[in-house]
Amino acid sequence: MDIFSALPLQKRRELELLFQNCTEEVKYYMTLLEIEAGQTFIKAGTDCTHIFIILSGKVTGVEWPMHERPYPFKDFGPGDFFGEIECFAGLTQYRISIITSTRCRVLSIPADVYMEWMRMDVDALFLRAQENMRRLITQTAEARKYLFMEGKDRLMVHLIRKYEQHMPPPRLLELRQTRPQLAEEIGFSIKTLNRSIQKLEELGLIWLQRGKIVLPREGYLRMKDHIEHHING
Repeated sequence: MDIFSALPLQKRRELELLFQNCTEEVKYYMTLLEIEAGQTFIKAGTDCTHIFIILSGKVTGVEWPMHERPYPFKDFGPGDFFGEIECFAGLTQYRISIITSTRCRVLSIPADVYMEWMRMDVDALFLRAQENMRRLITQTAEARKYLFMEGKDRLMVHLIRKYEQHMPPPRLLELRQTRPQLAEEIGFSIKTLNRSIQKLEELGLIWLQRGKIVLPREGYLRMKDHIEHHING
């Protein structure tokens, strides 16, 4: 299908295989959306009425726990589905909020139409069940690993996410958040955050300008290499 032409090759093949026998009803009701950066297009706690598939751009998943303080936990991109797991689990509301980090192109399918297709197409159902199980297992492992990281490594992960939300990649990224805002986003105390900032500054990965963190591209690349080879490796 032409709508998948902008996806990375592997993702395009996966979605073309998935949709090769989709019903005419799915084709009729699916809609292409263009969503600007900074928009919340899924809000946790609202009715799960549509399945969304990211075709281009990046989005951030945001948890809204009981104390009502948002926690951005993961970035997603082309080929990722939202609302599907809730439907498979029989849940009537979205469990997380999704905010666009960049301008995005999104495919929207009514949830009832999508699920009727899944009930009729056993091959498509198997593909999506397999992918969702893989995603859940991976995310659980990532969450467990993140929980046991030391402070400076958790700060690195957060700074890497912030840097990668900007396209094209900047030469320098200055974070606008205050220390309390940063601490809340990462799940740190202010004391732990300050200590972690000091360690990254001593390593030459960041510097401070008017109290705000400045991350150069070289620092980003070094942090990315550290996380991939010493934490995720």
